[in-house]
Amino acid sequence: MNPFDQVTIISVTYESAALIDSLATTLARFPHVIVIDNASSDQTAAGLQARLPQARVIRNARNSGFGPANNQAVAMVATPFALLLNPDCDISTAALQQLLESAQTYPQAALIAPQGWYGPERIQPSYRQAFYERRTAQDYRIPDGVCSAKWLHGCCQLVRVAAFRDFGGFDERFFLYYEDDDICLRALKAGYDCLLDPRAEVLHHGGASSAPSWRTDFRKHFHFFRSRHLILGKYLGAATARRYRAKTIIAAPLATLVYALLLRKKYALKWCAWGCAAWSRQL
Repeated sequence: MNPFDQVTIISVTYESAALIDSLATTLARFPHVIVIDNASSDQTAAGLQARLPQARVIRNARNSGFGPANNQAVAMVATPFALLLNPDCDISTAALQQLLESAQTYPQAALIAPQGWYGPERIQPSYRQAFYERRTAQDYRIPDGVCSAKWLHGCCQLVRVAAFRDFGGFDERFFLYYEDDDICLRALKAGYDCLLDPRAEVLHHGGASSAPSWRTDFRKHFHFFRSRHLILGKYLGAATARRYRAKTIIAAPLATLVYALLLRKKYALKWCAWGCAAWSRQL
């Protein structure tokens, strides 16, 4: 029996035409593949469909966001496991086999993540405490063995489908960012485990899932604020979320102006997006 008959690979794409070759090479290794394309205006969906005859490619009419698109895909899955894989992430057959073996060893695990690498000598922090817990200033260390965590990096996660459906999958209010914090905390609350297996390793290019542009960057910063505001309210209370929103409304205009005068366009864009998002939540 092919061990990969147990798992469906899910990838959510948006304006990812530059990644078609690398993503298709990765996905071609596996028999069950679902691609949800979130209304890309480039050739992402067509390119992947042409390269991956075994894949089910769904073209959404609008960009529904990362979490909702993954929920949409998991609803179609007929295998016991699903691997949620970012378009800019490469996983080998050996790494996926290791994740599946860990899932058999730890039947209470709802989510299992590999150790990520940005490059040959650039480690990706792949697990940590909850977002609201104080973190130490020490450098990230790869654990000696499988460990539990309150957050797992969302670039690659093996999901036990029955557990995912039991606790409701992704909270669809998170369009982008913090959905990986939330899903881990909700899985833990439902009585499941979230594990990192450092024996499985993936290469994550990071920030390459969609083509860069000022519009894309603005939207990312806008949704970062909205998601942080949402998760603060959800886990730390409405008063904490209100204070965060108020501070941003006050600080954003001055920060935007200062960075614009200093010609630091990226920071000016970030603060402008945060300010717009804060006002949108206020109104």
